[in-house]
Amino acid sequence: MRNSAATLAICAFAALAAGTAAAETYKWVDAQGQVHYSDRPPESGGVKVELLPAQTYHAPAVSKAAERGDGSQAAPGTVAYSVFELSSPQSGQTFSNIGGSLEVQVRIEPSLQPGHSIWLYLDGKRVDGLPTTGTSFQLQNVWRGEHQVLAAVIDSSGKSVVTTAPAMFSVQQHSIAKPPQGPAIKH
Repeated sequence: MRNSAATLAICAFAALAAGTAAAETYKWVDAQGQVHYSDRPPESGGVKVELLPAQTYHAPAVSKAAERGDGSQAAPGTVAYSVFELSSPQSGQTFSNIGGSLEVQVRIEPSLQPGHSIWLYLDGKRVDGLPTTGTSFQLQNVWRGEHQVLAAVIDSSGKSVVTTAPAMFSVQQHSIAKPPQGPAIKH
């Protein structure tokens, strides 16, 4: 009962606001030079003003990826992929002693459309030399430190169709010596 009363109050307010928007508007300047506007005519000197209709905006439809709120973005007017995300690495993940080699996996549904390709970006730079139609990629020269990776579906004209949310990950390298050597190592 409470919800229906609230709904009724909202509808009444909306109807009142719509009626006010269509009301006549008057403009006048007072003795001090101040310009005034009102829905009621002034006692003297007012001019009726014709207002233009309110400007409206209709947003384009939201892609499935954006509805999920995962940070991925789809270009308007293109084939919609219901799923396009990084399976591995996951954001916040830490890898140890990977020797500079990292496997990246993406999940895409429906499957990659004809004329589309998948590109990977590591630390903001496109990684060339990888296959562009698979869902598993082997990155090389991923050394210690923090990194960011993301994937993008690119159409035949080179425009981005959809991108994954970026994944931030870290690589730890305990020692580059194989086997570890040096004065701190006791045999």
